Parts: sequence; C-alpha cells; structure tokens
Amino acid sequence: MSYLHLKVPPTRDVRLKPCNAFGGKLDDLVEGQKTGCLCTNGRTFAQTTGCQLTLSMGMAASIPNSVVIYHGPVGCGAASLALAGVSKQSQIARGNDDAIGRVWLSTSLDEVDVVTGGEDKLEAAILEADRRFKPHAIFIGNTCVPAIIGDDIDQVASRIQDRVNARIIPLHCEGFKTRFVATAYDIVYHGILRHLLDERGPKPKISKKEKLAYEERCKRTVNLLNVGSMSHADELELVRLLNALGLEVNVYPCFTAAEKFVKVKDAALSVSICATHDDYFVEHLKEHYGIPYVLNTIPIGTDNVRLWLLDIADFFNVREQALQLIEDEEAELRAALEPLRPFFAGKRAFVSTGEIRAGAQACMLENDLGMQVVGIRAHHYDQFGEVVFESFKGRDEIPINVAANQPYEQVNLLRRLKPDLYLGHGSSNVWAAKQGIPVLPIYGPVNNYLGYRGIFEVAVRLERILKNPTYYNTLGETAKLPYKEDWYSQDPFTYIRKTGEAA
Repeated sequence: MSYLHLKVPPTRDVRLKPCNAFGGKLDDLVEGQKTGCLCTNGRTFAQTTGCQLTLSMGMAASIPNSVVIYHGPVGCGAASLALAGVSKQSQIARGNDDAIGRVWLSTSLDEVDVVTGGEDKLEAAILEADRRFKPHAIFIGNTCVPAIIGDDIDQVASRIQDRVNARIIPLHCEGFKTRFVATAYDIVYHGILRHLLDERGPKPKISKKEKLAYEERCKRTVNLLNVGSMSHADELELVRLLNALGLEVNVYPCFTAAEKFVKVKDAALSVSICATHDDYFVEHLKEHYGIPYVLNTIPIGTDNVRLWLLDIADFFNVREQALQLIEDEEAELRAALEPLRPFFAGKRAFVSTGEIRAGAQACMLENDLGMQVVGIRAHHYDQFGEVVFESFKGRDEIPINVAANQPYEQVNLLRRLKPDLYLGHGSSNVWAAKQGIPVLPIYGPVNNYLGYRGIFEVAVRLERILKNPTYYNTLGETAKLPYKEDWYSQDPFTYIRKTGEAA
C-alpha cells in the first residue's frame, strides 16, 4: 500500500473507489460496492458538497505545539474562527494547561498573487510562524488558488527547512481534487507519517533496566486513534475499558502534542474507532513499523462495543477477561436503560451521518433502545461499511441514501417516511428541524456516544428531546423550505445517475 514516497497521497476516489451517490436497498449497495459498479455513480443535479481543506486543517489544528498556515485567500481559514474556543477547551480537558486554542495564519493571497504567484508570501509566513510561536510543527494547507496557479509548497518547505526549528509539513488538501472529503484524513496522516515519526537530535540516556521496563510496557500498549468529533469523556470511556483489560493506552492524533508522535511506533497494536478516519494511517504503521491494527467497527451500541473489545482482547489473549467485562457492563447498562426503553417503543428514527457511524448508530437504536429505524443516510460508502451494516441486510423496507449533503434528497425522504426522530451529524440537522422533526445532534466535542456510557448518554438525551418537541413543532409550522411541492411527489433519488446511464 505504501504511498509515503509520494508528496501527495492518492485520493479516495482512486485508492478505495467508494460511492457517494446511491438510493435504494442496502443489499444492492453492498453488492454494488463489491463489484465496483457504484464508484462512478453520479448526479445529474447536485446541490452542495464539502471541502476537504476544512477537515484536513481542523485535524491538523487540533495538534498542540503546531501552527497551521492557510496558503490561499484569507476566507479559506474562516472555519477556524468558530472552533478556536472548542479547541482550547478540548486541550485543557486533556491536561494541556498552556493551551491557547488554534494557532493559524493565512498568506492572504489576492488578485495580484494569482498572476505573480504566492510562494514569497508562504515563505514569509513560515518564517514568521516559527519566530513568533516556536512550534514543533508547521502545517501548510494548500488551498485551491495556489494549486491552480502552480505554487510549489513542497519546494518552498524544502528550501527553508534548515532556516527554521519547526518541522514543515505540506498538506495538499485542495477542495476540488476529490469527490470524497474523507481524503482529508489521509492527507494529514500522510504528512504525519512523513515528517513527525522520525526522532531528531540526541536520544535521552536511560539505563538498561529502564529500557527493558519500557519495552515490556510497550507490549501491553495500544494506540487509540481518536477523531475530532468525539468528546474527552468518550476517550476516557474507551481508555477505561481498555485499562480494564490490563492495557496501557496512548491517544492519537487529535489534541496530542506534535512532539509525542514519535512514540506511536512503540505500541503493540493500533486501535481505530473509525475506518473512514484511520485506514490510511494504520495500514502504513503496519507496513513500515510492523504494528498490527483493529479496524473492524466503531464502539457504538452494545453489539459493536462487544465486537470491538473482543477483537482487541483476542490479540492480547485476554478473551475470557473481556467476556466477563462485557457481561458486567451490559448488565449494568440494561438496568440503567430499563426505565427508558418503554418510552422508545414504537418510535421511528432516521439516521444521517458518516458511513461507519450510520450503521452502528442505527443498530444501537434498534437493539439497545427498541426503536425502529426507517431510513439511513451515509455520507459515502466503501468496503468498510459491510460489517457495521450487517444487521440491516435483507431489510428491504429501509431505504439507504448515500449522499454528501444533497439536502433536497433528504427532505423528500423525510416527508415520505415521517420519522419521530432524526439523529444527524453536521449541517443536515437544520433541514430535518425545519420539517418539524425532533433532532438529536450526535458526535461532537461536547457529546458522548461511545462505549457503554455513551449508549446511556444518547438514551437520556433522546428521552429529553422527545418528551418536549415543542420547539421542533413550532419550527415545522413556521419555517419554509425552498422546494416546490411537485418535488416531493417525485422519487427522492430521481437525479442519481447510475454507472452506464446517460448523463
């Protein structure tokens, strides 16, 4: 798999051949993915999509002791303004008392730079970032404008690397280069693998006894790979479960200082909570450093928490210990959920989020809370989705929509399905709310949803929202959506163009 000899990793379009345009039955989606028939699906009309720059720079900016430089127009950094406070609080929660939030600069390219080039501005910004902030790493986010005019950010970084103390990490995250914004994660991991894992300078001297003790500890250490849209409480929950199996845990990459990434090579196992986020990283860690990994599922809902824990336990030969832990945790959870389950009986839910989370969250709603899932919407679909959607195979009555944004398809589906509840991640929530559907926003630095405690947290929040839907009722009665009535009478997947069909 190795792509580390390349300056730019391949996009997901090329590497995984996923699908981002589908509407129909899950079984058709799974089989179509296996045969490769869905990767060229498209739309004859598309409303909006995402930009991988935002995801890449959000991930990079979460790393303490680093500076992010947006190489492009100043507006490309606008998303960082809203997240500065959240980033600071997340770092403080993880023990970084010196946290100052996100540190980012912009080269602020203008019309003249589009003609003359922006490399001089980039060089000046790198030197200023190193002088002013003295970071361990400087991430350069290449935006669409310099990519189009041909600025060579790698050559600039190479030319001045010896003039700065920070490690300069070019990130080619131009938004127009991929249909799948999850490529953004590969971009950042590519930079980390190429620039942050090698140790520079003299190694600290340690005794032979200390070295042996460290090596023994590494044999019981796992790299727990987090994501930006999870809370610190979720991290603590997963660490708690892994500690209960006698394992030590190091958490990467979000909110972990740049200088600590050299230790990622010293673990016995890498543990992902989301294949969409981590497959590029764990594959390279295995190939280059011999570190195996768990990538099977995401620990949402008892079924998937069980699978996740047993995969880890089997690697360390502690299956019996894990089974006892699972039995104890599930018994405690069942008792806690018992008063809530009658309230959820008969409630119909629609789930809209990333591929891995969508399947696991839908499974949790049905199996743990007793709700009925009537529709699922995933941002994209690839080879990693089959495991988490396993329990929904053969359920032809549940429509599956694969769409990155495209709210016009969602509002049509929701009008038809009339769910009692919408669980969503990101901007799609507002469209459901304007249709009068109670919304539970899931995934974020203040929301818990992972492990056993995450299940209970989601249940409590669901009960609170469903018991008082007045806000959503009022919004549904007063808000006006920009779609004509005749759109709602059409098939919601009218504009999806399948492979082989004329555009």
